[in-house]
Amino acid sequence: MAPGDRESVGDPESRSASTGLADRYRVLVEHSPDAIVVHRHGTLVYLNPAAMRFLRAESADHVVGHSITEFIAPESIGPMLERITALGTHGTASAASEATVLALDGTTLTMEAVSVRTVWNGEPAFQVILRDLTEHKAAQKALQYQAALVEHVSDAIVGVSSDGLVSSWNPAAESVYGRSAEDVLGRSVSYAVGVPCNPASILSAGGRLCESHRRADGTALAVVVSAAKMPDGWVLVCADRSAVRRAEEHFTAVVESLESGVVVLDHGGRIESANLAAKTILGIEVGSDTTGEGSALPFRVYGTDEAPIHPFEHPVAVTRKTGKPSQAVIGIERRRDSRKFWLSLTATMLSAGDSALSIVATFVDITDAYRMSMKLEHAATHDDLTGLPNRPLILARLDEELTRPARVDAMAVLFIDLDNFKTINDLHGHTVGDAVLGVVAARLTRALPSDAFVGRIGGDEFVAVVPRCVGSEADDVRAEFATPITIAGRVLSVSASIGGVTVDSDDTRSALDILDDADHEMYQSKPVAQYLSHP
Repeated sequence: MAPGDRESVGDPESRSASTGLADRYRVLVEHSPDAIVVHRHGTLVYLNPAAMRFLRAESADHVVGHSITEFIAPESIGPMLERITALGTHGTASAASEATVLALDGTTLTMEAVSVRTVWNGEPAFQVILRDLTEHKAAQKALQYQAALVEHVSDAIVGVSSDGLVSSWNPAAESVYGRSAEDVLGRSVSYAVGVPCNPASILSAGGRLCESHRRADGTALAVVVSAAKMPDGWVLVCADRSAVRRAEEHFTAVVESLESGVVVLDHGGRIESANLAAKTILGIEVGSDTTGEGSALPFRVYGTDEAPIHPFEHPVAVTRKTGKPSQAVIGIERRRDSRKFWLSLTATMLSAGDSALSIVATFVDITDAYRMSMKLEHAATHDDLTGLPNRPLILARLDEELTRPARVDAMAVLFIDLDNFKTINDLHGHTVGDAVLGVVAARLTRALPSDAFVGRIGGDEFVAVVPRCVGSEADDVRAEFATPITIAGRVLSVSASIGGVTVDSDDTRSALDILDDADHEMYQSKPVAQYLSHP
């Protein structure tokens, strides 16, 4: 049920209960830190305060009634339409994906979007939950910038004669050491690099050393020196790593301070580096194996369906296979203390197009937001008193059954109305009445097959959808009600009028028509006196 939806029930008590549920749901939505909007037929009909802040809207009137595409960048509209087109049934949610949102002041926001098919005032609609990815992008940009620095630093190339004098000095060497070619040509290589330097010793040590050289102004340089023997001397390649080292220290500090977890994995799935947030959340150590080969991982991974994620379906594995970024919401259960987290994770190749290169996985802890979204979804689709599905969800489930491919079994739909329930409320109070409804909900669920879908549509009215009926469902319910209910020392007899309709595989009625027909059959089954007195 979307924030503005209202369920229509027959009596004032039911309307009050429904309104209370909607109000509590609205409070949850309006206090959510994530932006939540609802659009129907492509038009925005609701946005919460967080969404107004992101869109820079002074009031909802500046946004409601406008097309949602006005606030989505053109490149994000196609993927958005693909996402919501795939949501065929009520309550289904899309995978998290990235979208560019356009605010009213012209600024753009990179956000993670999850779409949920819902109902707004009785009509199909979509609820979209948006989370700001600014911090995630900052972490990703920091890593990419660090890699770019390493790749593009120019190297000094120095020719050295057999007697140790500089024979060539390229422009990069001038830049690195702050000495012109005129100054160093024909002079000792030790003078040129600012410290004693013996190419033969470098070669005998393996041909590659990390050394500290000095610029002409005395500034220390962190240099990786590679030496190769030439017919008339040596050639030295001096890679200045000073800037890289400073950048590494800077960006390591930035990434280490992020609340987002950042993990770099090599082509074999081993963790090359991880920031403090990643180590804390996952309980990992650098060098641990995430492929599952060898010792057990210090955490379990599962999906939003609570089932374990197959290693080949993990976002890191998908990115390694496709070379493209992969996003998912995953669950983590830490083995050392059984604590559970929900993470929004993005896996990206550090260099696209090469499956042998490292992958960076960034994630944020969305446990609180995810659990709130689950509560919001449950509140939107379930009765607050009994916990049973409500009317919109019952109709959505009935629609699913009607459109299920190759359906051959006859389906039963029961409309169940408690007889003289108002008398229980009047004589014993609403607390006892509410407790009776809870017992009735449990007995209905117990009386019907395990694949039956039982819901409360308001007041003392319940509906059951039985996908494969055998014809005895109504009698089974009556048999459950034959035993009196004991509440707070009171022994109460409860009976029900039941209207049932059978739906064959070729039935052309809509879900609403079937529910109305079952309602009509229920009234036909009532004793005359109860029928006349029913509100």
